[in-house]
This record gives sequence, C-alpha cells and structure tokens, in this order.
Amino acid sequence: MTWLLVILHVLVVLFLVYLFLIAPNILHRKMAFRPLTDYDYAHRGLYDNDRGIPENSLTAFERAVNAGYGIELDVRETRDHQLVVHHDENLERSCGDIRRVCDVPLAELQQLKLFGTDSYIPTLTEVLGVVNAQVPLIVELKTDFHNPMLAQQTYDMLRRYPGVYCVESFDPSAIRWFRKHAPTVVRGQLAFMSELKGYSFSSKLKRLCLGYLLVDFIGRPDFIAYGYETDANISFRLVSSVFRPLLAAWTVRDADTSRALREEYDIQIFERFKPAR
Repeated sequence: MTWLLVILHVLVVLFLVYLFLIAPNILHRKMAFRPLTDYDYAHRGLYDNDRGIPENSLTAFERAVNAGYGIELDVRETRDHQLVVHHDENLERSCGDIRRVCDVPLAELQQLKLFGTDSYIPTLTEVLGVVNAQVPLIVELKTDFHNPMLAQQTYDMLRRYPGVYCVESFDPSAIRWFRKHAPTVVRGQLAFMSELKGYSFSSKLKRLCLGYLLVDFIGRPDFIAYGYETDANISFRLVSSVFRPLLAAWTVRDADTSRALREEYDIQIFERFKPAR
C-alpha cells in the first residue's frame, strides 16, 4: 500500500508539472480578443500564385482588404536589418534564388520578382501602409529559432501602427519577449504535430515539444494557432477544454472544412477559397 501511495503521488506531481508546461495565459483578455474574432484571415494575403497574385505581396494584401478579410503575414529580417514580409527562409521557391532572405540586403532583395510576376518582396512598412488599419493582422515572426531580436524590431514598428493586430510564432522565445516586454499585445503559439522521420534527435525533440505544447510555459500564449489536421492529441485537447484559450485553425482550404471547424476554433486562417462572412 505504501508503494502504491508513493507511485500515486509521483503520478500526480508529474501530471501537475505537465499541466504547468502546457498551460497558456489563464488571465483571459476577452476584450482584447473581440476585434480579432470577427474575421477570417487570408493566409499570406488573398493570393493566387497560379494567376499572378503572389503570396505575401502588396497585391494580395490589397485584395484581402477589399474583400473584408483579416490578413496573416510573415515577417523576416534582411541582411541590413530591415523587416520584410516573406514566408520561406530562402528565396528559391518564390524568386528562383538559392540565397536566404537574411543574407540579402533590402535594395537587392526588392530587385527580385515574386513567382515570375512584377511584384516584389514588400517591407513591413509598405504592408502596414496598404492595410492602413482597415482589417486586423496576424503577424507571424519568422525567427527560424536564431533571431532573438526580431520580436523587438517588429514591435518597435507595430507599436506605432493604429490598427488591430496580434503576433504569433513557432519560436516560444519570441512569444516570451512579448510576454515580458509588451504584455498588452495578444500573442499566440504556433504548433502542429509533424512527421518525425528523417530528422535528427534534437529536431525531433523540438518538434515533439511544439506539437504537444510543452513550450507554452515559456511564453504563456493568449491563443494557440494549431494545424487543425493534427489536433487530435492529448495536449491540444487538454489545453482547449481545460484552459479554453483563443484557438486559431490553420490552414483551412475549403468551405466544408471551414464550416466544420466553426464550433471549435475562434479564428480561421484560410487560403485557396473565400469563406462565407
């Protein structure tokens, strides 16, 4: 009986530690969330790469604004420390250039063309000017886990922006920066359960920790942005049912899925179709 009690106590302690790790910010700020939850968010703008409207381009953002959708966008830093809006770490898929965004100065970067069009990689300043506070923004910080200053640089620009926005990242240290230095900004942890084959042990461990939300204690996010196709795991279910944070689903690609997710998720990030509003 004594050993059973010891084992029971150990299990209880481990479970409490587990809850501590996965818990988001439990001080819900519903008033701060409300302006965000009235919109669906066009992933990288209302783009169509096959029809000459590149993702994360000024044209795609203009289309989203005109259609009345919120916008999700990605922020990176150039070699000369300028903030640009681009998803991939390198330029190969978007511009046919094998270099990384962080290795190219802004002036040279903006000479490249997106997906064979006349569009170029815009700065964050240009994008904010186009959106002009007309719709809310989800700003994803693309630190690639090795740019701790990106959070501060992005906030230095966003703090002067009059529109509604929130921030998110896969990098919990970026979310921690906002928790510590800009706690009034709504912050979100990006996550999904990824395939582990072919990755090193350290990469597998990082992906498992992200997928099971074991990094939430670092930034205590206000919302969880989860890859909805992989959300059937114990951590996501516990966080969503016990702590009830704001939930954002990505990336939704058809109307039937969008309707099915309405009951569970507060926000949807979509592409390749136009959700009913």
